[in-house]
Amino acid sequence: MAPGRAFAGLYGGGVAPAFRGKGIYRALVAVRAQEARRRGYRYLMVDAAAASAPILARLGFEALARVRGWVLGV
Repeated sequence: MAPGRAFAGLYGGGVAPAFRGKGIYRALVAVRAQEARRRGYRYLMVDAAAASAPILARLGFEALARVRGWVLGV
């Protein structure tokens, strides 16, 4: 943990289609959140697809903002 930092972020993480619906993603995020707490982070930000919203909400995450992707046409 960097001194004076209260925020950590989770980037990347997913489950292969054949294994979805078995609680693996939820367990993965829960363990990563627990590790962030253990390391002293107060806030945890997740960059996830909308499909993950129900799972994240059940884990206690709250939506704060939405990100909109942009592509520069060439």
